[in-house]
Amino acid sequence: MAPKMAVSQIPPGKSDPGKINTKWNDEDVLPPVLSVDTEFVFDRMTAETLRAARAEKGARVLDVGCGRAIDAAALSRNGSRLFGCEPSRVMLQKAREWVTQKEARVILVGSIGEDLPFSAGSFQRVVCKGAIDHFMHPEKAVAEMCRVACPEGRVVVSVANFESLSCRLGRWIDRLHRRLTGRPLSGPRIWDIPADHTYKFDHAAATDLAKRHLSAVAIRGVSLLWGFPHWPGFLKAIPRPAALRFLRLLDHVAAWHPAWSDVLIITGKPFHHFSNVERKERNG
Repeated sequence: MAPKMAVSQIPPGKSDPGKINTKWNDEDVLPPVLSVDTEFVFDRMTAETLRAARAEKGARVLDVGCGRAIDAAALSRNGSRLFGCEPSRVMLQKAREWVTQKEARVILVGSIGEDLPFSAGSFQRVVCKGAIDHFMHPEKAVAEMCRVACPEGRVVVSVANFESLSCRLGRWIDRLHRRLTGRPLSGPRIWDIPADHTYKFDHAAATDLAKRHLSAVAIRGVSLLWGFPHWPGFLKAIPRPAALRFLRLLDHVAAWHPAWSDVLIITGKPFHHFSNVERKERNG
């Protein structure tokens, strides 16, 4: 089943806060069969997020909005001490089942990202993958991630870019199609904001938020043209090795020009350990 879409768009960098859903379930987020480009973008998003969040053996790592704890379990394999926080009771139960199945050592806590139940400087890595645009107050959540990260720690946030090249072109083609036919484009509409999102991120909004809370900010783009009209059908029609070559080539372009990319991977060091003068010096 395709995800439900919001009726209206949230302006870039603006919130549409709602009540925290402690029964949120990911069952209907993705269709049962993934297109080649959808499978690719999620695999690359996970790979780049975990690469940025990887820490040495014994390091304390926090996964904020951990969902099923799949990433937390993967990060625990190198001996890091993993903690996962998640506000949904439904997802926490799924996380417990996954952690048990994988025999992973992950401590799971029921918590919202805006009020993390940990002392300042507790973690060498704090990671939040694909969840920040679901939070009621992303700004507070990033501030909390910085608070619980240690002075030399790293905060990693990955999020969908709803002003990607694919989203912008898709909206333009959809408007043209409406004018010509009186109907919207059929099929997946990845440029529409899903109903369970509270915030719309793009490259400018992500950069602005990151530089208010992090130093040494790096933003990497992942994937290009995900969900562009008729693109999934084209990739399905050609041999899979050829499709993957196309996607890898476009992924290199996304890394070079993250404002066009489908996903943004944001990394940096927490600001709360620096004075205002140091903040300006570190971010130019």
